[in-house]
Amino acid sequence: MNRVLFSFLSMVLALTATANDGVYFTSGNQLVPLQETDISVKKEILTISLTNNGFAKVDVYYEFYNPGNSSKSVLMGFEADPSYNDDYELHPSGIHPNIKDFTVEINGVKQSHKNAISNLDKAGLFNPLADAKAWQEGCGECDQPGHEECGDPTALYKKGDHSKQIHEYSYVYYFNATFKPGINKIHHTYKYNTSADVITSYTVPYKLSPAGRWANKQIDDFTLVIRADKTAKYFDVDMSTFPGAKFTLTEGVGKIQDGRIVLRNGAVTLHKLNFRPSPDHELDIVSADRNIGASGQFGSYYDRSSCLWLYLWWESSQSEYSELDEADKLTPEQFKRIAKNLPYANRGHVFKDPELKKYFSQLWWYMPDPSYKDDTSDFTEQDWMYINWKEE
Repeated sequence: MNRVLFSFLSMVLALTATANDGVYFTSGNQLVPLQETDISVKKEILTISLTNNGFAKVDVYYEFYNPGNSSKSVLMGFEADPSYNDDYELHPSGIHPNIKDFTVEINGVKQSHKNAISNLDKAGLFNPLADAKAWQEGCGECDQPGHEECGDPTALYKKGDHSKQIHEYSYVYYFNATFKPGINKIHHTYKYNTSADVITSYTVPYKLSPAGRWANKQIDDFTLVIRADKTAKYFDVDMSTFPGAKFTLTEGVGKIQDGRIVLRNGAVTLHKLNFRPSPDHELDIVSADRNIGASGQFGSYYDRSSCLWLYLWWESSQSEYSELDEADKLTPEQFKRIAKNLPYANRGHVFKDPELKKYFSQLWWYMPDPSYKDDTSDFTEQDWMYINWKEE
């Protein structure tokens, strides 16, 4: 990698710290009451599955408690934040462009739902726009004389009169839920695009704090499951979101180092009672490639959907610009050989070659699997990029 390209990447990485040069598609979110209610959340099992296709799958099981002696109807909704650095286009239908396959079942009965754009300016209450087509997102450009800038790209502006603005809004999937006396079970699923920036392959933001809108202001019994099925994933979770709790490996193969987790075809689980999520510490699952320079070793991060350029940048920083001892720097031949073997190490290949065995054994995520037979049927396009990489 030449010096000009490396300098450019360094500049981009520096800008990211202040400008957030990435794409935010949306956050996962809780099902919440859109009106006042005395219903409480007794249990929630939140399962987030990480995939290789750019989506996170969400499956949520709730148990709600109605303390009354009769059934009660509650207007409920799922609120999705607008995208940022994406299409900058308002979708008046209320259907979020980055959310797919939204479903809800209450006590085993599938529920239909409606969509709307909700103005959240009024104390965050559900206030659907009857004339959503009359509004537009701020986008930096418009055809109004004197309005070269539309201002905040996350706000809405009245078409033809930009003095009328809506500063907070969301896409809302809403429905009427009938809660019988006692326990009610709700099953809720959807998937959404994972976000990213120049130093992370994926981020999966999820808002937990809206659960505080229910009567008990908390989730009495909360379980979080993060899965990586038929893939390997390496990610970080800020544990300040869950004070006093910890993840345990419940399926497959994996390692846990505080909030840093590596999973291969498995799952980790966290359990917390009387959980009161804070808006200051929402859940955010972040790919571990932000740690690429932390260990001083090429290969400190590898994901089946990660970009090769990040490794090329790291290889360049090792060979020319880093403060590593000369003995720790890789020759181009060593780099190529390790890159070629990364997809196999990712799946647990047991190396017989002493040099490769020693090298991969030092990587925090490496988990040898004697049963792995070098099957390439699930190799991704990125895997083959590493295997076939040639120095320019």
